[in-house]
Amino acid sequence: MQLILERLATKIKQADIDQQPSGKLRVDDMFDTDSVPRLPGDDVYQFIGPPDAMFPDGGGLTEKITKWQKPEDRLHWRSDIPDTHHKAQIKVHDIQNILGEFEDSVKVLSLDCFDTLLWRKTATPRDVFAVLADNPVARRLGITPHQRISAAARAYRAKPLENGSREIDIGDIYRPFTSLSGEERELLAEAEIRTEMNVCFAFSPFVELIRLAHTRGIKIVVVSDTYLREDELRRLLARHLPADVMQAISKIYCSVDYGTSKSHALFEIVIKECGVPASQLLHIGDNEVSDAQAPRKLGVRALHFLPFDREVADFLRLQHAASSLIVLEQAAPEAVVLPCYSPFRPIFSVANLQPYAPETVIGYMSFGPVLYAYARFLMDEVEALQQQGKRVRVFFLLRDAYLLSAACEAYAGQPVGKLVRIRRFVAVAASFRTRADVDYYISGINPEFDDLHSTAKQLLLPPEVTELLIRIAHQSDDPKKAFYQLLHDDDVLELILKNSFALRGRMMRYMSKELELEEGDTIILADTGYHGNTHQYLVRTFKEEMKVDILGRYVVAADEPYRAANSKALFTSPWWNYDLFEQCCAIKEGAVVDYDVDGEPVLGEIILSDKQYEKVANVQDECVRFINDARTFFTKAGVTHEYSILQAAAHAALFRHAHMPIEAELEFFKDFEYDDLMGPDRKKTIYHLESAWKNARCLPSPYRLGAYETRSLGLDFTFSGLVQRRFQLDLNPEDMNVRFSPLKVAIGDTHESKVVLLRAQHLHDGYFSIMLPYVSGASVKMLLGEHYEWLQIEDIRVLDKEGSVCKNMSSCLDLEEINHEGEMYRCLSQASVATIRPVGLHQFTTPRYYHMIFRPLVSRASDPPPS
Repeated sequence: MQLILERLATKIKQADIDQQPSGKLRVDDMFDTDSVPRLPGDDVYQFIGPPDAMFPDGGGLTEKITKWQKPEDRLHWRSDIPDTHHKAQIKVHDIQNILGEFEDSVKVLSLDCFDTLLWRKTATPRDVFAVLADNPVARRLGITPHQRISAAARAYRAKPLENGSREIDIGDIYRPFTSLSGEERELLAEAEIRTEMNVCFAFSPFVELIRLAHTRGIKIVVVSDTYLREDELRRLLARHLPADVMQAISKIYCSVDYGTSKSHALFEIVIKECGVPASQLLHIGDNEVSDAQAPRKLGVRALHFLPFDREVADFLRLQHAASSLIVLEQAAPEAVVLPCYSPFRPIFSVANLQPYAPETVIGYMSFGPVLYAYARFLMDEVEALQQQGKRVRVFFLLRDAYLLSAACEAYAGQPVGKLVRIRRFVAVAASFRTRADVDYYISGINPEFDDLHSTAKQLLLPPEVTELLIRIAHQSDDPKKAFYQLLHDDDVLELILKNSFALRGRMMRYMSKELELEEGDTIILADTGYHGNTHQYLVRTFKEEMKVDILGRYVVAADEPYRAANSKALFTSPWWNYDLFEQCCAIKEGAVVDYDVDGEPVLGEIILSDKQYEKVANVQDECVRFINDARTFFTKAGVTHEYSILQAAAHAALFRHAHMPIEAELEFFKDFEYDDLMGPDRKKTIYHLESAWKNARCLPSPYRLGAYETRSLGLDFTFSGLVQRRFQLDLNPEDMNVRFSPLKVAIGDTHESKVVLLRAQHLHDGYFSIMLPYVSGASVKMLLGEHYEWLQIEDIRVLDKEGSVCKNMSSCLDLEEINHEGEMYRCLSQASVATIRPVGLHQFTTPRYYHMIFRPLVSRASDPPPS
């Protein structure tokens, strides 16, 4: 390892100590809304990868709607192309005359495909996957829209690790569906192409443009960022374009066929193969970056196609949200109005539940029914496998499955299976045999929780190697990408595989001794859930070596495509809100961090409080008491329930606990923590009721808060969040409330200044939120006296482009004709000004933004109150 340390040390370069922003400050650039950060969680539908990660040509996800300017005011030619008199954007009414504007200087017409030449009948591209889910093949295989999008996200993460390219084909998208056979994946890929054929149509203005260009002898090509290969896209185009138009297209360029996108090198290939100067090529497409900015840098005459004005785009976006919600108004739709079962009511009636202590409400009345249903589910699974002649071994994974074991024993009246000390960390760490195994793990990391130290720890890299790798990676513009590339260095990879091999041997000794397995055994891993990574990696590592079948049976499972083939759950959920349930299922012991040379588990320290474990023990006792009472009552009464009834009741019980907790539960769990074994801060509080209302001011969508935190703001807030999350509503913060408050600001430096009137956005609790740009060397003056006599400034923070808080600036205001005490500010005249003093911000060289939360108290007499 010393050689690795020496080699990495030589790669570390001395970074520039004082990096100064280059170029002259342009005030207009501060108001470029493409660079304004969206607050954390601002995208209602999270997706991973490049803009086109889920949909051909970006599928509309790359459309940018200006919030401070109208589209026609925004972009003008900025390249060195001589045709500076031509506009940079094109609307539908411009299409028929566009060739005339360029006279005879255009020799090649290049068109984007999706949302330009081909449109879809669906409101958004992601709706195509809802149509696909109703296809007989997808319906038979249980494929959901979420799974399809999640699979594409993982494929886009995996491809650069595989070959350095970010271009994937449709086969790559369906490869993460590990529970399906190769033939089934091929059927799904074909079903998706046929679905696209059914929902697409040709946009007639561009059809006529192709005809016009063809009559003028102009060569026509189609250039698309897409996971469809040329023959697949050609099938789609041929289905919808008239024969003469299809014949006029001389070439179709698909990014996946060339391993590069329009934003990178695809246009270089197009220019070279067309054999004309770049200035004689005209490209039109709907993506401002890949269809306009990127080709212009090469000298191509590129026009950004704007299919709608901002007002129309916003209207259509809201109408799309409404179309998702009409199910709430329909007459008893099957998906919403279902029979609600309550099989455990007689148990609650017979039992002595007084005085309704919190542990009784939580353990007996909430978690008890869940565990009763899970025990029934697991025992039915065991029986079905035994009837197939299989030798079944049930193993409950400590720490979290401790209560599951006790519940099954109470339900069955005898011990069921065995408690084993295997957890995700060791299962993953023992799986690295090849570089492909390392890349498989990396591709599965959720970028939202991607931490380089945690990744290195999972790869069993020593701390000193980790620190050198991270220092080198941070010299790059993309530290994560650089870090992953460093992992492919021969000596680093060799160290990972060596440490994994050693752990795998120790783990094998533990399993051989403790599990007492025989060839042909069927193993059931019982756990609370959620992604089933422990099961997945044990299958990858030990299934063939030990010649056993490994199954997973969970309380809750994720609705993901890359789940293990032999996994089932009591119910599935697209998101996890059950941390408190999981904590109440755990045993008081440290997590397994390794095994010694004899295969004995090495446990970490216990860091959670004795008080929390005492509360957990009381809840567990109540859970077991419920199962015993239910078993006794149903046996005496001769009552049996269909599994589906118990399943629905269990789901409802956990849902109620997570989203609609009563006051006693909120109080009981308020100090609960969990052990974040991979993070730098081991102990983390699960929820913060006291800070929830403050956090809500910084988060545009209520479901960005934890479930318990949302509950503290009221059920109306909770239900709003659930509806947004369930239907993936594309709502912006300004959609939540039409009220606003004016704020005039002056931004500039000693050479240039600009006064603009902005609109602060109304929040749920009467406060207002506004984003102000910060650029080094510029001042930000808020002309508060123009509009207010009294106001309360609650917070001013500096954010980076990702919306992360960099610094609190609430105490850094220079006041002119303003008196203040605490958060209260009195403007003495209309000329009252507050200037944000950029204290300690000189080190920031990349764009930053001020985010201010304030509340108008008394408006100036000449100014109307906030609307």
